[in-house]
Amino acid sequence: MANWYSKLFGRRSFVPEPSIAIGPVAEERSVLASTMDDAQVFLKKLGLEHLSVYVSAQNAMGIATFYGCVKFISNQIASLPYNVYRSTGKDGAVKQYEHPLNFALETRLNKNMGPLVGRRSLILNCLVHGWAIAEVKRDLNRRTKEIVPYPRKQVQILHDQDSDSYFFDIPHLNKRLSQDDVIFLKDLSFDGAIGESIVDWQHDTLAIDLTAKAHTKSFLKNRTFMGGFLSHPAVGQTKDEDAAKKIKDRVNTALSEDGMAVLPKDVTYHPLGLSPADSRLLEIFGMSDKDIAKLFNMSLAMIGDTEVQSSWGSGVEQMYTILTNSVLIPIAKQIEEEVNYKCFRLDEIRSGYYTSHNFKGLLRGDFKTQSEHLQRMVTAGIYTPDEARSYDDKGPLPNGTGARAYMNGTMTPLELIDEVKTSKKNGNKGSSAGAERGKGDQE
Repeated sequence: MANWYSKLFGRRSFVPEPSIAIGPVAEERSVLASTMDDAQVFLKKLGLEHLSVYVSAQNAMGIATFYGCVKFISNQIASLPYNVYRSTGKDGAVKQYEHPLNFALETRLNKNMGPLVGRRSLILNCLVHGWAIAEVKRDLNRRTKEIVPYPRKQVQILHDQDSDSYFFDIPHLNKRLSQDDVIFLKDLSFDGAIGESIVDWQHDTLAIDLTAKAHTKSFLKNRTFMGGFLSHPAVGQTKDEDAAKKIKDRVNTALSEDGMAVLPKDVTYHPLGLSPADSRLLEIFGMSDKDIAKLFNMSLAMIGDTEVQSSWGSGVEQMYTILTNSVLIPIAKQIEEEVNYKCFRLDEIRSGYYTSHNFKGLLRGDFKTQSEHLQRMVTAGIYTPDEARSYDDKGPLPNGTGARAYMNGTMTPLELIDEVKTSKKNGNKGSSAGAERGKGDQE
């Protein structure tokens, strides 16, 4: 027994005397390991002799940590406000509500998908498979009206070497699209032409997790958890193998029916705690979770693992700030670059049209921090009261009173600052006159 035991579980701190494993009983008792089995026979009875895993995108999504990271990132980016703007020079940027692309990004991406579902599908395919495409559909004026993402497995990429152009075949729709008619997102790759899948990059990391899970599944399927050992001086001799099986069956039957067993003479029960092999298996699971989180530059605390102490900071604000800057913004930037180039006509691009994600909801922190920030910006004359109110989707103050900028201290309108300073040099009378003038302007 020591032979197969050491081969299966590795080096042990002790070698038990000849014994019989007891615990949850398999439905077919014939598959239970016997004390006379060698290592290969024992592994075969456990269903582990050909243990192997196939790493694929589908299998990777079956890993809880991998699934959690992909779902979190895709949901966060897809739920951000994403709109069409036009830069007007000195007046800043103005949201273009009437542009058909803005309707697609904000209201309905295509006839079958809302913006969140469609954008999430596009990001999900890119994160898992390494690249993703979405067809750009235009109206008679060549303005984008719909964006239709396609699953990675339904698309084939063709490269014309003569023109160095890419085409995208969608066989089930009998459709071939040029690279100017699709939003083409790419994950990391050395050439930048087609993104490589993270499943391919990190094949070994994912294989460790999948192998550990397959090992555990096989163990549980064959009910081979060892609750303890029965030892007897005679067990281990070939002629007593039948007697050993009878003792084992007698104890297992008693435990399953009455919950208590009376051991025969000279038979001793040795409870077995967590073995070194089980401890190493748990350690592998823990390390695998951390390694997968590192692939996406994520903190385990962000996907619900509250037992892990995060080194990102103790507050939600700090965690979201790091996540936004290091994970979300690079992905959102690639989407914006593709949409800006593929979804606007050349004359629209030249006249200042562009799209942009709004990250202020993730970066503004808690309510107290946000309030203090807006207060400082208004009292410093950087924001007008109306601009600060817009952060909470509030309308402007009546009669234009919130459209002026103010400076901290006397809260004097900015255009009167120089006059008030000059008046103060001439005495209080001049200062009072300047203040009265400011009051009259406000009225």
